[in-house]
Amino acid sequence: MEITEGGTDLDKKKIGWLVLGLIVIVALSFAGYRIYQDKVTQTENAHRKVLNERLTNLYEDQKTGYFKANLSETAFDDLTNEVKNQQGNSQTLTDIEHAKKDFAIQTELNGLFESDVLNGLDLSAHPILTEPEAEKIKELKNQLAQSTAKEKDWGQDMAMILGIAEKQSADYSKADNDLTNLLNKGNAISLSDYLAEVRTLAVLPDGVYKENLLKKLDPVKNQLANENSSFANEIQQSEASLAAAEKTYQEKQAKALLARNKELAELKKELAEKQATYDSYKDLQDSINDSKRAESSRKQKESEESDASDSSSESSSSTSSSSSSSSSSSSSHEENNQAENE
Repeated sequence: MEITEGGTDLDKKKIGWLVLGLIVIVALSFAGYRIYQDKVTQTENAHRKVLNERLTNLYEDQKTGYFKANLSETAFDDLTNEVKNQQGNSQTLTDIEHAKKDFAIQTELNGLFESDVLNGLDLSAHPILTEPEAEKIKELKNQLAQSTAKEKDWGQDMAMILGIAEKQSADYSKADNDLTNLLNKGNAISLSDYLAEVRTLAVLPDGVYKENLLKKLDPVKNQLANENSSFANEIQQSEASLAAAEKTYQEKQAKALLARNKELAELKKELAEKQATYDSYKDLQDSINDSKRAESSRKQKESEESDASDSSSESSSSTSSSSSSSSSSSSSHEENNQAENE
């Protein structure tokens, strides 16, 4: 069978068009994939931004490390579960994990005292340990040493509170041991023994643990007063001077905490002002965005109305042209018929 030159050219053209078509399809597919990937990336970035903002909202001030007041650990768990449903948020998960560990340190440390020492930006000037907790305090110190926030203001306050807890715990243990040794002496207890124990108890913070130790010491006081009437006056005078010394000691401890509390109050005020400014800017930005959306909607509506109007005009023009053509054709037909009759 003979293949003509024209046939070969036609086959080449078909192949050329086929190759060109494949190239166009591949190009369009690639462009579509790139557009899809860009949209996915934009969506992931938007989600990541929202999740990071939610993490930031768990803090009074993320820069200094202070958590929101009255926060619970469930807030971290809820955020963790939400982040796990998104892709490419490993860093956010790590940040949440670190934040949760830090908050756990604060929660456990607060639990060692009769009331919270640090809650949000509120720092108690009179922390009172519930009982000796040497091992627990040591464990929390080790955890804080591994925290990524240990150098922040929050971490430094945690270290200060742990130092206070450590000192009170040691004082509690010493007072308890001394009291046990004193009571074991029975009737051999002297006034000097009693006053030495009172001095030990004087430096303890006024809380439940101290009250319980004083109650154990009351029988010794009564015993000494009954044995010698002159002891009663000495005990009263000595206890008065010890009360003054106790007040001085506890005021000295509270002084540093009060100073720090004042600094935190200033920080709280500064953050409130920043939040007010942020809210003001956000309201302004929302207003601008609403105006832009309204303007965009108006322009789109005008464009649609303009397109509809142009389409209507084109349709009318086409109809008019068609009628004119029909009329012309009809006149021509009549003239031809007339010419044939003549």
